[in-house]
Amino acid sequence: MLERAAREDGSLTERRGAAVRRLAALAALAVAAAGCAARAGEAPGTGAGAPARAARAGEAPSAATAERLFRAAESLASRRRAIGVQLFVLDEAAQAGAAGATGERGAARRAALEAEAARVQARTVAAYAALVDAPALRAAKQRPPALLGLARALQDSGDLRGAEARLRQLAVEHPASGEALEAHLALANLAFAAGRLDEAVSACDAALRGAAPHALRKRALYVKSWGLRGLGGDAATDEAMRALRAIVQLGPARAGSPEAAIDEAAERELVELYAAHGDLDQARAFFAGAGDRAGPRLLGEVEARAARLRRAEPLDRPAL
Repeated sequence: MLERAAREDGSLTERRGAAVRRLAALAALAVAAAGCAARAGEAPGTGAGAPARAARAGEAPSAATAERLFRAAESLASRRRAIGVQLFVLDEAAQAGAAGATGERGAARRAALEAEAARVQARTVAAYAALVDAPALRAAKQRPPALLGLARALQDSGDLRGAEARLRQLAVEHPASGEALEAHLALANLAFAAGRLDEAVSACDAALRGAAPHALRKRALYVKSWGLRGLGGDAATDEAMRALRAIVQLGPARAGSPEAAIDEAAERELVELYAAHGDLDQARAFFAGAGDRAGPRLLGEVEARAARLRRAEPLDRPAL
């Protein structure tokens, strides 16, 4: 799934980077396989090019048309992910020095995959846009997820400005959709990467409104905590600690999920922040808000860390 704060968080990211990359690759493989299965079951005339041909032929817009357009775009996006997995596997093999993955043969294979990825990516953008920009399909139920898919495809293509515009369009035109919450979080990530920290925090707050699922809430709270830490100051630091505590309050995520990595990071960073900046006299009350399960454990870690910090303070007089 962060620029200035990400640089500060680099060691954390590096420590679990390999695991996250493998997780992403496995997830992409699963989605790609599902897409391949769906394509295998398509009836003649319903492939990726069929909806555009039907639209050109003057077919009346309908729920069926929107569904075909959406399936076509999702199928292409799945193909793009599958190519991404192949590139990942090729990189892993090259790092291991496997035959065929290095030298001219490996370079040629990588170039071919990258060229195919670029072609599929362009077709993916066009397929999503065909649905999103059709005036007669503005009320289609597939439009919000298509807008989100279009924004992601544009971002993957490097068009960050276009991605941001589509995300804002989704948030404005379909504010009650679940995809709008994802759009706000994506806008927060883009703002954070650009160093617009106030905007990132506000976008996280927008993502946290309403009945956002726990997974999304954890991601939004984590980005918000980094944005606040980047802004600096006592008030922002206190709010960052409350955001991290809110992640803990939501309970542990499924083992191996990206949110489980956020849980681990949030607990560690909360202890570090509170030991360095929190009011130790209020620590028991603060960590009671983390829940009966995690609160006492984190409180103990904070007290132990604070004690170590006090022992490490420099002497008031020169050492002989």
